[in-house]
Formats: sequence, structure tokens, C-alpha cells
Amino acid sequence: MKMMMNKYELKRILLDWFFPNRCPLCGKVIGRMDYICDKCACEFEYNEKEESLCGGRLLSVCRYNKKTSPVVIGAKKHRDGSKISFMAYTLVQKITGCYETLPDVIVPVPIYYTDKIRKGYSHTEKICREISEITGIPTVNAVAKTRKTAQQKTLGKKERESNLDNCFTVTEPTKINGKHILIIDDVTTTGATLTEMYKTINDCEGCLCAAIDFAVFART
Repeated sequence: MKMMMNKYELKRILLDWFFPNRCPLCGKVIGRMDYICDKCACEFEYNEKEESLCGGRLLSVCRYNKKTSPVVIGAKKHRDGSKISFMAYTLVQKITGCYETLPDVIVPVPIYYTDKIRKGYSHTEKICREISEITGIPTVNAVAKTRKTAQQKTLGKKERESNLDNCFTVTEPTKINGKHILIIDDVTTTGATLTEMYKTINDCEGCLCAAIDFAVFART
């Protein structure tokens, strides 16, 4: 763990030389190992409520609102490293505070391959990789999105559920078989995406997970 933390610290120091670390909420320049400025830290509202989904735990850092939406959008659409790091760090605090024994692996909710090519990255993968660097929990890309879908936010509740039908496929069942897995996403509203991820993994032949839980940065 110590070696991983040193490597992570070195990465942040090197990045700070080229891209000064900024508060993800107000944009103020902050210390290279900080994640948020003191003022915004005092005002940031964490979500203390724990929920359940598909028989597993659903953890969320905060509510999705006008203060937190720029963090999500910056990570998702603009590859903003300070926002990605803040999401990862706060998820780490949530995860480590809720589990005595940490999950075996983390699995990012994947995006469709053409979207990843167009953007040049997957924000959920980046968040997960940073969580892995801090905690040592391996990130496993065991599930792929194999069908293009409409944006969930443009649809009603029933449309959201049918929109995602069979859009995911387990590509690496051996990497999650028998594991306690934690599925990571940026935002959840109805839980439709997370539920479809659960169904895909749970219905995969030859893949029997010890437990499937969920963690998101923001909950609407």
C-alpha cells in the first residue's frame, strides 16, 4: 500500500507541474495533494443515506444538484483531472468508511466503444483507476457496453429501463467469478443502468459473484 501511495503522490506532483491543481467546485488553485479548497470543503454537502439496490448496497457521495453537476460534467465531457480526482477521492472515503473488508474488485460502468473513441477516454474508467491507485482494489474491465443506447436523461422511467435492455456483456467472467465486486458510476437516478449491470453479471453463465454492490458519486 505504501508503494502504491508513493507512486500516486509522484503522479500528482508531476501533473501539478503542467496542470496546476484546482478546486473542482470554485476553480481556485490548491495544493497538489489537496482535492478541494477549505471554503468549498466546509460548504460541500455529503449524502449520509445508504440505500440498497438489487439486494446489494448502494453508496453515494452527494446529491446531484447545481453545485455538484459541474463536477460530473467536467469529468464526463471535459476530461478535467481535478474533478475526476475529487470524485475518486470522495468515493474512496465513502467506500473505506462503509466496509470493514473492502470489495475484491471494482468494475466501471462502461461506455460504448465509439463514444470512447470520440472522447478519447472513459471517465468512469479514469475514476476507477484512481480509486485503485489509492486503495489497491483492482479495477477490472469485465463488462463491455455492446449496444448503442439513447441518453438516459432524455427518457422517462419506463423508457430508461427498456433503453438499456441487453446493452452490456460480460467479457471477462473469470476475473469476477467468486468475487465481491463494486460497480462504479458517476450518477444514478432511477438505478436503471446499475440494475442492468447487475442483471448482466448475475445472468452470466459460469460467473457466480460473492456479492455485487454499487457506488456512485452523485444521486439525483
